[in-house]
Amino acid sequence: MLDLFVGATQAYNQVGMFIGAIVCLGLGGLILGNSLYWRIHALRACGTIIGVVSKSGSYAPVYRYTLPDGQTHVAKSNASSGSVRGKETGRVVPLMISAHNPTEAQETDSYLFDIIGLVPIVPGVWFGYTALTAYPITPMTWIMAVAMLVYLAERGHRVLVPKGQRLSLAEWRRQRGLDGATAIDLTDVKPIEDIVSAPDVRQALQRQLQSSRNMAPFIGLFAVALVCLAIFQGMKIAHLEAVGLRAQGQVVHLKEESSSGNSTYYAVVKFRTDRNESVEFKDNVGSNPPGHQPGDRVTVLYLADNPRQEAIIDRGIWWNWGIPGIIILVAAFLLWLMVVTLRSGTPLRTTPVAGSLPQGAPQSPT
Repeated sequence: MLDLFVGATQAYNQVGMFIGAIVCLGLGGLILGNSLYWRIHALRACGTIIGVVSKSGSYAPVYRYTLPDGQTHVAKSNASSGSVRGKETGRVVPLMISAHNPTEAQETDSYLFDIIGLVPIVPGVWFGYTALTAYPITPMTWIMAVAMLVYLAERGHRVLVPKGQRLSLAEWRRQRGLDGATAIDLTDVKPIEDIVSAPDVRQALQRQLQSSRNMAPFIGLFAVALVCLAIFQGMKIAHLEAVGLRAQGQVVHLKEESSSGNSTYYAVVKFRTDRNESVEFKDNVGSNPPGHQPGDRVTVLYLADNPRQEAIIDRGIWWNWGIPGIIILVAAFLLWLMVVTLRSGTPLRTTPVAGSLPQGAPQSPT
C-alpha cells in the first residue's frame, strides 16, 4: 500500500512538471513566434512621436509615419510603460508596422517581447528535463496523466463561454480596434510634456540616464566574471572529454545541502578506476527533486591521475557542456543588456514635428 502511495505521488509530481513544461514552452514559443512574425512580415518606416496615450499611469507612444507610397498614417505602440524616457515629442524612431493593421506599431530596436518570451522557456526546459530524468516512467505515470487530462478538460469545459454568448470574430476585432477601420482617437493623444511638466521630464530623464551609467559597469563586471567561470568550467569539461576515462558506477546515497530554506540533493557515486581502486565522489550537479536515487547505475567520467577530485557523472556530451553553455548564454545576455544600458545613456535625437501641436492637440494625419 505504501509503495502504491509513493508511486502515485511521484507520478503526480512528474505529470505536473511535464504539464508545466508544456505550458511554459508553449507560452514562450507563442510570444517568440509572434515577435519573429513581426520582424519578418512588418512594414518598415521611420516615425515621429506626436504624443502619448495615457492609461492607468502607463504611456503608449503614438507615431506619425510615411510609407514609401507617400501615404501618411498614425499608429500607436503595442507596448506601454510608466517611464517617460524615449517618449519625447518629436523623437524620430525606426518602426515596425503591423502588416494587418497600420494603426499598430512597435519600435524596431525594442526587444521587450523577445525577452518576455525567453523568460518562460528556461523553467519550461527545466520542468521537462526534471520530469523525464528525475522520475521513472511507470504505468502509474500514464494513469495519473490520463486522470489529470480528464480533470483539466472538465475544468476547461466549465469556463468556456456558451456558444450563444460568444462574440463573432468581426465583433471581437472591432472591440479591440483590429479591423483596420478603427482610427486612433487623436483627442486622447497628448505630448508627454503636457502630461508631465517639462522640468519633471528633464529631471526624470537625468535620473534614468545617471542610473543607467551607474549600473552598466556592475553589469559588465558580472558578465566578465561569468565568462571567466564558463571558460574555467569549459576547460575542465574539455580536458575530461579529451583524456578522461569512463567507468560504471553506482549511486550509494544522496547528500542534501540547504540554502535559504531550499534543499538540493547531490548524488554520491562509488566506482572503481582502471587500477581497481575504489573511489567515492559527490557529483557537482544537484537538483530538487533529486535526479538520481540510491542504487542507480551511472557512467562516470574521471581523470586517471586524480579520480577523487576530477570525476563527474557522464550525461553525454550535450549535457556535460550544459553548465558552461548556460553560463555563456547568461553572460552574453548581460553583455547585451550592458550595451543597451549604455546606449540608453546617450542623448536622444529629436526633430520638430511636422505641423506643431498646439496646446497638446495633435493634428489629424494627412
